[in-house]
Amino acid sequence: MIVCSCNVIREKDIRDAARRGCPDAETAYRSLGCQFQCGGCEDHADDLVACERAKLLAPRDVRAA
Repeated sequence: MIVCSCNVIREKDIRDAARRGCPDAETAYRSLGCQFQCGGCEDHADDLVACERAKLLAPRDVRAA
């Protein structure tokens, strides 16, 4: 699914960037060679990064549930 139509960034791209260690959407965008344009995607992108980061930080037994 496309998260950012200005930069044509997919949800997978944001999630992958978060798994590589990007702490927020702005950093994830920069890692993809982009920056926010209209800002309409910023909240959703931040949520995606937070979700992936939470999965990485969760104890292994919680992730398996």
